[in-house]
Amino acid sequence: MIAVVVLLCLQLSYIDAFYQSNLVGRVMKNSRSSKIDVFNNKPAMQSSIQSSRSESMTMMSDNSNKRVVIVGATGYIGKFVVKESIRRGYDTVAVVRDGSGPKDDFFKGASVVTADVTDETSLINNVFDKPADVVISCLASRSGIKSDSYLIDYQATLNTLEAARENKASQFILLSAYCVQKPTLQFQNAKLKFEEALTSAGDINYSIVRPTAFFKSVSGQLELLQQGWPFIMFGDGEICQCNPIAEQDLATYMINCIDDQSKWNKILNLGGPDDGMTMKQQGKFTAIN
Repeated sequence: MIAVVVLLCLQLSYIDAFYQSNLVGRVMKNSRSSKIDVFNNKPAMQSSIQSSRSESMTMMSDNSNKRVVIVGATGYIGKFVVKESIRRGYDTVAVVRDGSGPKDDFFKGASVVTADVTDETSLINNVFDKPADVVISCLASRSGIKSDSYLIDYQATLNTLEAARENKASQFILLSAYCVQKPTLQFQNAKLKFEEALTSAGDINYSIVRPTAFFKSVSGQLELLQQGWPFIMFGDGEICQCNPIAEQDLATYMINCIDDQSKWNKILNLGGPDDGMTMKQQGKFTAIN
């Protein structure tokens, strides 16, 4: 029972973080630093997306000359990034920890390399023994507690950056989180600390992608409801909204950062295409369905 309560509290802490961060976005919507780039897959944009994908396929031979290293490859978002990189024709290297193998068909076409991201020497010897052009980090701590957050969200990601810089990689793309703008949790502080290290490096181009939330994050309450827990709202349930982004859309956006120079050396806040939903609206929608 104690373990269940701890898990519930942790889940609600993450939900609270996502919603508090989106409250920041709403209050500061006129602030340039809080501008959210919306990934739109609606019909008006579909033709340009398909055109972009068609063009990427014709340039596959060029992409194959670019080595893209992805750490956190077996993670929730990482595996989608790996699959999209392969689809674009890049020489894709998926870095996995010992004992963690490829999932489903996400890794078909990638070179799978085992390394310990908490050990910079392991990365240098096993991953960066060959030249790399682009490094993408999808690393994320599992528990969110201080020791885990600073080990993975900060130190392991920093190890990857330092190994990439030593290897003379030209670009580093980071999967961060929109909620770091109002840090209240340890993983947010750890991510912010690494962002500072990345932006101040000076010798490598970077793109920091901060998605608002994943559908999995905001659907967490549905799983709790199915287990008999009540639906939880903060305040009156109307204080803020959230527009989560689909995993594949996020992966597409991150891979776009490789060649889209307008996304270089920037912090990129990213939301989904739909209007935001309040917690109260989500509760009603859940009750109906």
